[in-house]
Amino acid sequence: MPSYLIVGASRGLGYQWLQTLSLNPSNTTIGLARAPSSVLSRLTKDKISNIHLLPGDISSHASMLSAASSASRLLPNGLDYLIINAAYKSDALGPLPPTALAKSLSLQEDMHQSLNVNILGTMYALDAFLPLVREGAVKKVVVVSSGRADCDFVLKGNDPLMFTYSVMKAALNMVVAKYAAELKSDDIAILALSPGLVNTKETQPTEEEIEAYQGQVELFRGLFPKWRGTPMTTEESVEAQIKVIESVGIEDTGRFLSHWGNKEWL
Repeated sequence: MPSYLIVGASRGLGYQWLQTLSLNPSNTTIGLARAPSSVLSRLTKDKISNIHLLPGDISSHASMLSAASSASRLLPNGLDYLIINAAYKSDALGPLPPTALAKSLSLQEDMHQSLNVNILGTMYALDAFLPLVREGAVKKVVVVSSGRADCDFVLKGNDPLMFTYSVMKAALNMVVAKYAAELKSDDIAILALSPGLVNTKETQPTEEEIEAYQGQVELFRGLFPKWRGTPMTTEESVEAQIKVIESVGIEDTGRFLSHWGNKEWL
């Protein structure tokens, strides 16, 4: 009976993790969300009942410690898989290149908020849940990263956008590597995993978003000829991520991989 805990399960990929894992009744699945009641309402609507929901704000160390204390009562045999999915990105500032962003009065706030969630939050979650991971049988930790954190992809794709998000995810990959170096002797494998290009929007895209996306399609196809040219669904992404997670071992700890298990980000 494998156990999973998803940090950041409110929507998008996090919610899809709950949906996918719920299909196997032998799984023990715990989702963390800042507002569990809203997630519970959605699960009820989707007729999903075998999920445990706990309050948890990744930007708060105290909140993560409290969530871990509550989760421990549901995990008598420890935690097999810890999935840290929570992330912050600004839709408003994302389209700005660095030269424009440097002039923005919102830059400092954006960077600090991203630091609090993407970097410090990940460390808070790891500090809180590693004791449970140590007690588990599988001992795997996955931190959701992004292909935009790969310098080669940025340069080959001529991609100056999503500046703060990309910079913080690149820093996050180093956080994963540092933890991997420390925890390898404890047989705990930790992985930075890109979910691919996924459609997580719950509303229709704007005309500007469609135009920006179409402008990148041919460029991305040149970089990744096998790419189909459209984003994956959340279900496709989670299924692909699970295959990678199940295939890696302690010898892979600290690596930064795509949903294909390599450096093919699309």
